[in-house]
Amino acid sequence: TTLVNGQPISEEKILNSVESAGNFFMRLLCDERREVLYQVCLDAKGKVIGHCRLASGTVSMAPVSVREVVENALRCDASRVLLGHNHPSGVALPSEEDRQITLQIRQALDTMGITLVDHIVVADGDFVSMAASGMLL
Repeated sequence: TTLVNGQPISEEKILNSVESAGNFFMRLLCDERREVLYQVCLDAKGKVIGHCRLASGTVSMAPVSVREVVENALRCDASRVLLGHNHPSGVALPSEEDRQITLQIRQALDTMGITLVDHIVVADGDFVSMAASGMLL
């Protein structure tokens, strides 16, 4: 059974495309008024095996711990990880800070044999995929 914040999910979720991941995070983050960062752990097929809120912050910043991301992925026995956060300001473009922390997280996960698939930024009913934008290279 897939657990989310300790509760089982009744439906099986597969996030194996930019579109499915973007829509998942848009639904998850649509009502947030402050910046919030979520981590989704996936198996090798893209099935959600867990997700959690990593950080919530001010209107413009949510602090994140690279170590916590790695620990969550290992605890879930994840093959792949998705990150997603919102920009309450209404602009979905990733900031320089978003890019830097995402690359640090990707490198840390790589050392554990876990793939950071994407980091989705959601704002105002829209999303930007850092992977599709070439920012995870």
